[in-house]
Amino acid sequence: MINQELINFANHLADLSSNIAQKYFRKKINEQKKHDNSPVTIADQEIETILRKEIVKKYPDHGIIAEEFDDVNLNSDFKWVIDPIDGTSSFIIGKPVFATLICLTYKNRPILGVINQPITNERWLGVDNKDTVFNGKKTFVRKSHHLSNSVLCTTSPSFFKGRDMEIFNKINSKTLYQKHGGVFYGGDAYLYGLMALGSVDVILEASLSNFDYCALVPIITGAGGIITDWQGRDVDVNSDGRILACGDKKVHSEILDIINNFNL
Repeated sequence: MINQELINFANHLADLSSNIAQKYFRKKINEQKKHDNSPVTIADQEIETILRKEIVKKYPDHGIIAEEFDDVNLNSDFKWVIDPIDGTSSFIIGKPVFATLICLTYKNRPILGVINQPITNERWLGVDNKDTVFNGKKTFVRKSHHLSNSVLCTTSPSFFKGRDMEIFNKINSKTLYQKHGGVFYGGDAYLYGLMALGSVDVILEASLSNFDYCALVPIITGAGGIITDWQGRDVDVNSDGRILACGDKKVHSEILDIINNFNL
């Protein structure tokens, strides 16, 4: 399904995005507010524009789903799902934990994913049924064995509303580092790269869009982890944005039990 040409092309897109992000990072640029009040910058728009042009030129029949502009060719079996800067707020304040996310899906299932951090020069590449590589070398999750031994991360507490927040708090109360608040906030997609490096055990998210999570799926699974929705179902383009990623499948099952019991 995935050949070297597609891998090379994904890396080419990541290289192009790096050039633009590096040009604007820690420079005075004006941010704008989108309809949902989230920020966007000229860097987001330039990256997405050039990646779209490259995809249309190389694979004109492929679809594109991305954050800043309209989707195209949604009936195509192959679709590229792109977040030009995941973590725009971090980018704006000069914090190098944002990333460009590039994913190729086949029949809505993610089969290739890239997390590209252009300031620290870190890149994760995940390909369906292959080991994940970090800067060209294979990388793997760690096994924490129990939730009580697990480091929990999430992007932001503001993503959880109502019952979702209650579930999150219940899970967090059982994790490591409770004396220090338990959960580590911030990092967006960069957190998933850390999981693939064996530094983070659990990531629980809500309210994500498909361009936020699709690229992460091949990276986590290829590193030996597991990533699903909160019901344990495989993640695809149409998932509801509630994401559970774990380095250890036993911990993943432990968390699903908590969620299922909470819903009784």
